[in-house]
Amino acid sequence: MKTALIGLGRIGWGFHLPELTKREGFAPVIVVDTSADRLAEAKQTYGVDGYTDFGEMLEREKPELVVIASPTHLHRQHAMQALRAGADVFLDKPMAVNLAEAREIAACAEECGRKLMIYQPHRVTAEAVVAKKVLESGLLGRVFMVKRANSSYNRRSDWQAFTKYGGGMLNNYGAHFIDQILYITGAEVTDIVCHRKREVSLGDADDVVKVLMNTSDNVTIDIDISQAAAFPMTPWQIFGTLGAAMVEQTPEGPAFTVRYLVPDELPPLEASDELIAKGRKYSQDASLPWHTQTFPIRPEDAKSFYDACWAYYAEDKAPLVPVSDTLRVMEIIERCHQLTPGV
Repeated sequence: MKTALIGLGRIGWGFHLPELTKREGFAPVIVVDTSADRLAEAKQTYGVDGYTDFGEMLEREKPELVVIASPTHLHRQHAMQALRAGADVFLDKPMAVNLAEAREIAACAEECGRKLMIYQPHRVTAEAVVAKKVLESGLLGRVFMVKRANSSYNRRSDWQAFTKYGGGMLNNYGAHFIDQILYITGAEVTDIVCHRKREVSLGDADDVVKVLMNTSDNVTIDIDISQAAAFPMTPWQIFGTLGAAMVEQTPEGPAFTVRYLVPDELPPLEASDELIAKGRKYSQDASLPWHTQTFPIRPEDAKSFYDACWAYYAEDKAPLVPVSDTLRVMEIIERCHQLTPGV
């Protein structure tokens, strides 16, 4: 499958190009970047030919698949160019700078009869795979809240710090974590609350984001993203009627620790609406028979996104990330921008 990659920045250079060149099925690989130095580096490191002009590459090379890792504000232009040139498209997240552009790209793919999938790798990280096992274990009872956090202190100063390029942490990390949680929970969002701020970024885009979503199953999804956090937040917390789970560091490595109750082991308890509480106590649940189970998070739990790419583009299997799922994420991001028009 003749493949072209546009964009040799962080994700193009650090992920897409190594993944493409180590798999024979995607050969030959052609790269595109406006930097001649980066093209020379790609030639020296990976032995790939390159172009500075995307349109020229499409016309001369006629790739079957185009991987787009250019800045967000160029996604619509590059995706539609590739689709109209007869190529399938694998597009980095976020799909576009806004919902309208995302819908244009999706409509173009359908009109051209080409395949389209968005890069949402947090569906198959080791943490996500194990979190899904925790949810499916039933140990927590009815899950009513899932909290996901990503935190660091980073005075962002690159293009991702500027709204004119589609930057900001809602678009950047928000696209990852919104998709991740909706995927592992299978949730249908009914209500959204969002707060965005710019605290330490040197640009004008948000660097602190809080997204609260409620689902049709009455599950609260709580996403915290902060580039202004001097102390780390707990990355995962899952709460249910019978217990809770969180990611912790154990002597063996990171793991979900689950603390839970077994219903048959609970002591009998009756509700009383009497105003004189027995023993002046608020609760009789001070000593409950808690159990603990650990779900290790191992590197081998992660799945390969590029294996899923090959299955979709080369073997005609169902996409790991249907376009409809990505449009749902873009709808949520759009709603968050509408709720918080300024930062």
